[in-house]
Amino acid sequence: MAVQTKLSSTFATARVDRLIGRALAAGSVLFSIEGFANFYAQLPMLNQPLAWTVMGCIWATTAAYFTTFWFGSANYMYLRIHAIAIAFLPLLWSVLVTSTPDQDGRFYPFIWWAMSTGWLAAALGFSMRWVVVYYVVVNVVTQYLFSIPIGGNHSLETSYLDGLYTILTNGSVAVIALMLRYAASRSDIANSERMEAAILEAQVEAQAKERSRLDALVHDSVLTALISAGRATTEDEIKASADLANIAIQRLQTPDSVYEASASVLCSSLFDSVISAARRIDPEIEFNKNCLTSFAVNGEVASALTEATIQAVQNSVLHAGGKAKRELHLKSSQGTLKLVVKDDGVGFRPNRVPTGRLGIKLSIQGRLESIGGKAHIVSAPRKGTTVVLEWSQA
Repeated sequence: MAVQTKLSSTFATARVDRLIGRALAAGSVLFSIEGFANFYAQLPMLNQPLAWTVMGCIWATTAAYFTTFWFGSANYMYLRIHAIAIAFLPLLWSVLVTSTPDQDGRFYPFIWWAMSTGWLAAALGFSMRWVVVYYVVVNVVTQYLFSIPIGGNHSLETSYLDGLYTILTNGSVAVIALMLRYAASRSDIANSERMEAAILEAQVEAQAKERSRLDALVHDSVLTALISAGRATTEDEIKASADLANIAIQRLQTPDSVYEASASVLCSSLFDSVISAARRIDPEIEFNKNCLTSFAVNGEVASALTEATIQAVQNSVLHAGGKAKRELHLKSSQGTLKLVVKDDGVGFRPNRVPTGRLGIKLSIQGRLESIGGKAHIVSAPRKGTTVVLEWSQA
């Protein structure tokens, strides 16, 4: 058996992104209140229908990502839309303002406060290269706007300090967010490697047990041939002993072909290997094995069942909560294998799993479907999770 699909676990990254997104969404409410206060105070000097339209668009994008991060599947498309909408505010100011503001250098267009959430939205929504471009271009354009009469006619020194302040404050927050995401991604990579190692060890262990079984078969064939030869007295018995000896010699001369021809693994060996791999991930997991029949499955089936089971155990460790207890039940009967991973953790709604999460759809259900099996996930909030993996011989 071999690991056929590279495992992908994005739990830590997704969780960090959601937490940062929720913090941004909550902060955007406060910034919106501050921005609206300044917007309302400057309404007399604005093109009011257009100004209300612009503010409505900003509030709509803010509400969209607020809803998706707090109540939905954390869709980053709304963050990108919000960041782009904010980037256009300095360009729109020239058509929003209808009269020249005070030229004492203390006036700031209301967009100064409205833009506060755009910086972090860009940091979360775009790749690093585009984040840098966004920060530089939007900051330069904004400070240029503030240095001309319709933007408050700020001095060069004020514009420089305001630009530097923007980079230091919003940039530092963005850097912290990006560092957290990087640390989370490294955690995901390490977690994925640990799972791959557990699965590989289980597969190697199963192969080793199968090789030992084949070694025993070869040994038994030699022993049988010797016993038969020692007891042979008639011509027919001598001929039968010679045939057994030839078979034993062939097995001794070509042991590798025996192993290659038998890519299958006994279900008892498979179950032992799955239990061993599961205990590497959760040493406290409770398990029971019930092999009513002893039949062999091919390497592809054994690999898929092992990987899907380990993924289910890993998902439980990551999502069920620190106090959750796990059980692993393995049963075989009349050409059917059934493996169940169960926990008493926080549970979830299977129909609300984000599309970007591949742990269930690809690593569990997809693997079972690829070998003609079925995976069932039963879960509900605060009622734990049960993953049932079933496969039957055709």
